[in-house]
Amino acid sequence: MKKWFRAWMVVAFLLPVAPAALAAQNAASVQAAEAVVKQAASQALNALHSQPKSELAKPAVVHKLVSRYILPVVDIQASARLVLGHYWRTATPAQRSAFVEQFKELLIRTYSKSISQYPDSKIQYLSNRDTSDGRFATVHTRVVPQGHEPITVDYSLYKTNGDWKIYDLTISGLSLVQSYRSTYSEEIQQTSLDALIKRLTQQNQQAQGGAAQSQGQSKAGS
Repeated sequence: MKKWFRAWMVVAFLLPVAPAALAAQNAASVQAAEAVVKQAASQALNALHSQPKSELAKPAVVHKLVSRYILPVVDIQASARLVLGHYWRTATPAQRSAFVEQFKELLIRTYSKSISQYPDSKIQYLSNRDTSDGRFATVHTRVVPQGHEPITVDYSLYKTNGDWKIYDLTISGLSLVQSYRSTYSEEIQQTSLDALIKRLTQQNQQAQGGAAQSQGQSKAGS
């Protein structure tokens, strides 16, 4: 009887401690995830601010900054896998590789367009709303563009091989992954995965061609 009593006493003392310890661990996870977002965002913005305004008009310049500072902390394959959903499981290795590559180019152009539109933005980190379960974390921020209304941006990250990686962005309540997943799922149903990959490839090539032409015209006019 005494042994059972001692056992229950140990449990009674540990129960209040366990949630507190878990909360502390989750808070540390969020801080680590937030540090990844902060470093990437600050490096990209600092590099952006160091560029002459004439350079910011060149898509290739902003594209390079995004590739250098933002892309390393984004898990493109995880995002692509979530976007395709069950189509990822039935895709061939070649289809997966091709889709990841074209989706990466699409994301780079999306990020580039976003930061080039608001180069003077400030980022507020809403630490009181940060959440984590140890492996997954959400970092809530508010982007304040100069002369524009604030925009809420939530970064979804997960921990892989000891590093935090971004796999989704939710802008003003709209998940980038869910948005593309809905659009692409409908397109694949109407055509095929190969047709989607072909369209994205053509779209990216046209965008790259337009950027090169724009940059060439800018050099010719200078």
